[in-house]
Amino acid sequence: MGISRWLSPLLAFAAVALLPVAAATTDLAALDGWGLARVLGPAAWASLSCAVGACVVELRSPRPRIPMLGGATAVLILCSFGMPSVVEPAARFTTAWLIAGFTNAIAGDGQVPIGVDARFYWPAFFAQWAFFQDAGGVNRLDLVLRWFPPVIVGVWAIGVYALARSMLGGTRAPWVAAWLFLGLNWIEQDYFSPQAIGIVLMLTVLAFALGPLATRRTDSAGVPGWPSPHPDAPRLPLWRRWLVAARTQPNRPGLPPRQLLLIYFCAALCLIAIAPEHQLTPFAIIGQLVLLAVVGRFRGRGLVLVAILAVAVYVMIAGREFWLTQLSLITGAGEEGNALEVGVAGRLEGDFGQVAVKVLRIVVPVATWLLAIIGAWVYWRRRRDLVPIALAAVPMGMAAVQSYGGELFLRIVLYGLPILAILGVDALRALVRRWRGMEYVLAAGMLLLFGSIILIRGGNEAYMIVYPDEVDMVREVYATTPPGLEVMPLINVGPYAVEGIDTHSRGTVIEGCTQLADDPIRCINAEYPDVLLTFDAVEAQGRFLDLKPPGWSLQVVQELVASGRYVITYQNGFDVVLRKTVPPPPA
Repeated sequence: MGISRWLSPLLAFAAVALLPVAAATTDLAALDGWGLARVLGPAAWASLSCAVGACVVELRSPRPRIPMLGGATAVLILCSFGMPSVVEPAARFTTAWLIAGFTNAIAGDGQVPIGVDARFYWPAFFAQWAFFQDAGGVNRLDLVLRWFPPVIVGVWAIGVYALARSMLGGTRAPWVAAWLFLGLNWIEQDYFSPQAIGIVLMLTVLAFALGPLATRRTDSAGVPGWPSPHPDAPRLPLWRRWLVAARTQPNRPGLPPRQLLLIYFCAALCLIAIAPEHQLTPFAIIGQLVLLAVVGRFRGRGLVLVAILAVAVYVMIAGREFWLTQLSLITGAGEEGNALEVGVAGRLEGDFGQVAVKVLRIVVPVATWLLAIIGAWVYWRRRRDLVPIALAAVPMGMAAVQSYGGELFLRIVLYGLPILAILGVDALRALVRRWRGMEYVLAAGMLLLFGSIILIRGGNEAYMIVYPDEVDMVREVYATTPPGLEVMPLINVGPYAVEGIDTHSRGTVIEGCTQLADDPIRCINAEYPDVLLTFDAVEAQGRFLDLKPPGWSLQVVQELVASGRYVITYQNGFDVVLRKTVPPPPA
């Protein structure tokens, strides 16, 4: 107890102290197809190792301290999920800057732009942050974008910890569940986005349903589950036991009525808030609540009705125009191929580093499910309950939505990951109880797991990194370009839409030109945008993902300038602004 009492805080302090050194020794100019893990210096990996060590040492102490475990977990999140925020000069991820552009569009005049982007039909997140932006008297959210991922992941970890307390009990297992969830969460949906807040609301409702609102079917003697039959009595068929269990009323939660009423009210607010927040999250939580209600695992079936009504009313009123014109989003009509090909096989492209990272993104979910299935068997033997594994499988029903593309599979994995991680901990706990000394193997595995998370999550860093001068360049372009003109990037990466969502055109649909770089000269001549942008990220994606030769983007720029149709108005390396040449007046 004496050693662990001071060793865990010391390791946590060392992890934080090493982060400035990690930022100073990371060579971002050397980013390639392997991403961030390739360019991190020894100080970054030492910081991550100290953070893992702080968690393990405190957990292994005779009497783990809850505040210290919470602090060590926060340091672990900062040294893993927050590592890009520490070593990079600005917020990463193109979509985060796009969402910031959506927020600015609403903050400008308080109106939601119509007909600009389908995501504006679910504007709750954008309106919420536009309110914060106006109330704070700021016009930019650059700092929020940069530090949003580690903060929101910390909130997710709290939700998983609460779920694990309800399902696993104990004092150590819930913390391991939170760490396992973090170590397996490579999905990168924690950037500044409606999906991130949707997961917070979803975990809140699940924590209520499996916690204070949870029930358990019992026999007349109060024994949970199915009682063992008398040795001389014939065993009832399985279907008959299920029928008896289905007709048996679940017991009531053992909380005072006032507390239950408050919990019902908070859960209902979360379910109502999810409806205008995100497209898919409401259906995931509704499916999970329906399953819990059918098997009698929570006393609050009225919440299912609240969730269904909230989604139905919102779709019929606020989203009516979208669904009337986008029915193919449900039916999958007009899609070439299927979601599996788009979500898995279609992503295995790029150089060797890119392919290796994407293969790991397939291996990790498969290993997660295998571990969870083993944990479900352990959970069944201990509590005669298969509901948790069914909860994790419910989001798979959304695979019928073909046209949501490869992003759908990321959502399916993310929605089931909290329950999968908890079941995985039950399997690991049974393993530790069976073989002494397995704790040291699992501690080494935890270090390897969080190291792999940096590799997998940062695999696209070469073309997801954003620099402050690029943000300034884009803002200057929109400030000097008259409204209504068309501003487009060569590839949809970089902060190309941080402003101008509702004031400038973003291009039209050209056959064979998903983005201008697909066939640069033909697509640019067909689209002929007023302003053309290219960034370091454009050059990097072309090289490492599309296997184009080095300097390809500058070659395109030179060809456009040589044609006389465009002129360079700004250039800093691969950051270039091209504008249409003004035609000479008629003679």
